[in-house]
Amino acid sequence: MKRRQRGFTLLEVSVALGIAAVLAVITSQVLRQRLAVQDGVQQHRLGALCARELQARFAVEQYWPGSNRTVGELHQGGQVCHWDLQLRNTGVRDLRRGELRLFADRDQRVPLGLYTLFLERP
Repeated sequence: MKRRQRGFTLLEVSVALGIAAVLAVITSQVLRQRLAVQDGVQQHRLGALCARELQARFAVEQYWPGSNRTVGELHQGGQVCHWDLQLRNTGVRDLRRGELRLFADRDQRVPLGLYTLFLERP
């Protein structure tokens, strides 16, 4: 007389565990990638916000630096943007072109963006 088998064999359990492990790895990779993209988007937004704020301040304060390179920091939304402005002449009198590099840290290891702006002599 044959006994009826109850439960799963070791092979079936191993295959099910293997499939679950593969799905867990795929899910963790997708989640890690999603978090990296979200972090990049937040950094870009902060950079754009800081660039707009600096452009507005430069226009209102009629900013015209004496040297061709200036640095500073801007407190924006509870965070700090460190900026480095390189100025060049444009060929137009009383107008300078600036390359504004923004960073999330003082050591300039976490870039937020590179922007171009124009300064007009007051």
